[in-house]
Formats: sequence, structure tokens, C-alpha cells
Amino acid sequence: MTTPHPLGRHVEHDPRSLAFAHGVLPKTAIKSVDWTRRAPIFDQGSLGSCTGNAAAGLVGTDSAARTGLTTVNITGDPTAWPVDEDLAVEVYKLATTLDNVRGSYPPDDTGSSGIGAAKALKKLGLATGYTHAFSLDALKSALQNGPVMVGTVWLNSMFDPTSAGNITVDRHSDVAGGHEYVISAYDAGAAQFRIDNSWGETWGVRGSAWITAADLQWLLSQQGDATVPAWVTAPAPTPPPSPTPSADPRLVQVVGLVNEWAHDNGVPTLSGA
Repeated sequence: MTTPHPLGRHVEHDPRSLAFAHGVLPKTAIKSVDWTRRAPIFDQGSLGSCTGNAAAGLVGTDSAARTGLTTVNITGDPTAWPVDEDLAVEVYKLATTLDNVRGSYPPDDTGSSGIGAAKALKKLGLATGYTHAFSLDALKSALQNGPVMVGTVWLNSMFDPTSAGNITVDRHSDVAGGHEYVISAYDAGAAQFRIDNSWGETWGVRGSAWITAADLQWLLSQQGDATVPAWVTAPAPTPPPSPTPSADPRLVQVVGLVNEWAHDNGVPTLSGA
């Protein structure tokens, strides 16, 4: 079956990830959040690069650690890269060599995994590491500090959000494949999350749509995963040295006269003169 949009997320769960579980905050600490995206909504076209698009989307979205970036420098390249589809593809390329999916892009559009994309962010010098949210409560906790990258199955019913921008998760619908996307907002009152997708601004409402907490929890139970990068942040600027106070010229003149008198009379001069 031909899908209306490309999919490319593979399931890759490493048992070692359990040692890097994101913590869970008390329920009273979970608030509504809405992280601003500074980069445009990407359009992956016909390429199955959703993991790279999601990872690059996180780079361009605000978090508690830093404002979302619109340009970056990646390891080994002095050129400044705009945070756009080209960067997303670059992340995807590297992810396909770092994951456990057979083949790599180019030449083969193999798809990749969330953990592969997270490894690529670290390899490119854009993240210092990453943790994993193993429950919906952990995902909500992670969202308190910034957006999260989520990979789940994608059902046929999910391709076309409603006019109000809501995703229909019909659990009897066929699975079209696997997809990776950004979750950048949580509405605690409505118990729903906002997805920022990578299928252009004509999908959903300007490229985003909402999904209920119950539906997202079910999707995550179907071998889903949520990855939380730790961002590289610019070091705090070194404060300039305090200027040495200039001496009062009148004091300098007095010290000079006193030292002349001391020299003429065979007594020690003033210190520092």
C-alpha cells in the first residue's frame, strides 16, 4: 500500500537504555507547557528521514536549557548550517550508520531509529547525551524542561487530522508503518499533546496536530519510545577583568615630592614609588 506521506522509523530498543531512564516528577509538578519552535516545519518529501527530521526539529525548538537554534555548527565542519531540511537529512544520514538497521543512506533509504538519531545528534556535537522516557508520566516530566522526540507505529487513521487539528487514533485501523515526530506542548487541562510533524505546513494546522494522552499512551505501548536529548549550550561568557583604578595625579605628585625629600635626607622612600 502506498502511504500519503513517507514513514521510516524502525524499532530499536537497547537494554542498556534502561540505565538512562528519565525521572518522573510528582504529579503536582506537571504543568501545561508550550515550547516555541524557531525553525520552520520541515518537509521530508519522499525520503523516509522522519528520525532525522524529528531530531533536527528538537534542535530548532526552545527548551529550559536554551532558546531554539536557527543555525548550528556541527563537528568537523566550520560552515554554519541553517536548522532546516538539509540539516535534518544530514542527521538522518549519520543515524543510518549508527543504528542497527541494515543498510545506510545514501544510497539506500533505509529509515532509522530514534536512538540512531539521538546518537547522531551527539556525534555531530549538537547534544551531550540523551535519556529515555519509559512511561507517559516520564514523558510529561521531560516536557517540563523541553520538547521530546517520540517514535511510534503510525496508523492509517492518523494521516489526516480533523479540521480542528486533532489526530484520530483508530486502534482497529491498519498500521501503515513507523514514524518519528516532535512533541512540543502538553495541555494539562485537555490531557493532550501537540505533535510537530515533518510533512510540511499543509499537514494538520500549519504542520502540527494534537493527540490525546490516552491515545499517545497506547501508541507508546506498541513498542514506542521517547528520547530526551541533553543539549550543548554555549558557555557563560568570561567577564572582562576589572580595570585597574588610575591613581589620583595629585597623590602621585605628593609621593614624588616626599621621596625627593627622603632621598636628600637619607631616609627610606615611600613604598611603591
